[in-house]
Amino acid sequence: MWRRYGDVPYTLLVFAVFSVEVLTLALVTWSFSRHLFGFVPYMEGQRVLVGAVAVTAAALVMLAGYILAYHAMSLSRDRRSRARVKMWSERWILAVFGEGPFPKPPLAAEAQEAGLALRELLGGKRGRKLAASLESAGVGESLVRRLGSRRRTVLLEALEGLARARLPSAFGAVNRLLHHPKPVVRLMAARAAARTLATWGEPGRDDAIIAFAESLAVLNLPAGAVTEVLILLRNAGPAVAARLMAHSNLSPPVARACLDAIGRLGLVQLAYEVASHATHPDPEVRAAALRALARLRRVPQRARDVVIIALADDTEFVRVQAARAAAFIQAENALAALYQSLGDRSWWVRRASAESLLGSGGWGAEALKKAARSHPDRFAREMAAQVLIDAHNQEPMERSSATVTA
Repeated sequence: MWRRYGDVPYTLLVFAVFSVEVLTLALVTWSFSRHLFGFVPYMEGQRVLVGAVAVTAAALVMLAGYILAYHAMSLSRDRRSRARVKMWSERWILAVFGEGPFPKPPLAAEAQEAGLALRELLGGKRGRKLAASLESAGVGESLVRRLGSRRRTVLLEALEGLARARLPSAFGAVNRLLHHPKPVVRLMAARAAARTLATWGEPGRDDAIIAFAESLAVLNLPAGAVTEVLILLRNAGPAVAARLMAHSNLSPPVARACLDAIGRLGLVQLAYEVASHATHPDPEVRAAALRALARLRRVPQRARDVVIIALADDTEFVRVQAARAAAFIQAENALAALYQSLGDRSWWVRRASAESLLGSGGWGAEALKKAARSHPDRFAREMAAQVLIDAHNQEPMERSSATVTA
C-alpha cells in the first residue's frame, strides 16, 4: 500500500472533499432547476456553475497536494526508519554473540522491529537468548496488550509480531484468539501459536500442546490453512497430530488437514491412526487418509483389507487414492485387486492402478504385462500397455542422465 500512516487525517480529508462535492452538485442542480421554471435569470445559474467548478478544482488540488506531500514525507520517514533499524540490528547481533549489552527498555519502535526481525531468523540457544531479552524488555507484554485493540489492523500486526517473537508467555493470549469470530484473526492466531510451540522448550510445553490441539480440533478454517498451521509446528507436529487423530469428534476439514500434514511430514508412527480414517463417512476424509498412506509408503497390516475395499468405493477420487496406496501392500490379493481395477470406468483410476502394479516389484510388473496382453477390458489393456511404454522410454533417459553426471 502507498499509505502506511495517517489513516485518520486522510479519511477526514476524503470525507470533507466528498461532502463539498455533494453540496456543490446539489447547489448547481437547485440553481438550474429554478432557472428552468423561470425563477432566476440565466446569468445567475452560470455564476453558480463557475463557482461550483472553482470549488471542485480547489478540493481536488487540496487532495492531490496532500497525497504528494504525504509521499514526500513518508519516503523521508522510511529512509530514516530503515537507517535506525539497521543500526539497532547491529546492536542486537553484537549482543546475541556476547560482544555487547542488550538494548535496555523502553525500546524504540525501530529497536523492537530489529529485534523481532532477528528473532525470526535465529533458532537454538541464540534464538532463545534473544527471546528472553525481548521478553525482559517488555516486547511480549506490549504485543499482548495490543491484542485487545478493536482496530483489526492493530490486532493483526500484534499477532504477526508475536508469531515472529515466539514468546511462550504470550501463548495463552494467542490461543484464546483461535475462537475469534473473524477468520483472518483465527488464522493469524493459529500461525502465531504454532510458531511459538515449534521453538518452545520443555517447561509447560506439554500443557500448551494439549490446549492448542483442543482449540485446533474445533477450528473453523479451510483445510489448507489448518494443514499449513500443522506444518509450522515442526517438531511439535507429531504430538499435536496424535492428539487430533485421537479426538472423538473431529470436523471433516480439520481431519483432512491433519491427514495431509501427517503425510507431508512423514509421520510413519501415526500410520495406523491414518488408516482408521479410510472408512470415514466423508469421502474427502477417506481420500485424504489413503493419500497420506501413499505418502508414508506404508500400509499397516490391519488396514490392508480397508485399502483393497476402497478400490471399489463409489467415489472416483477415493478409488484413485486407494489405487496409489495399494502399491505398498505386500500381498497377492492386492495384485489381484489392482489387476481388476485396471478395468475401472475412470481413466485416473486405471492409470493409478497400472502405475501401482508397475511399482510393486516383479510380480506387479508381470501382472501388468499380462494385463496388456489378455485383460478382458480393452481400456485396461491399452492403459497397461501405455504405462509399460512410458516406463520403457524413461529408462534410457535415466541411464543417459547418469552417464552425463558421471
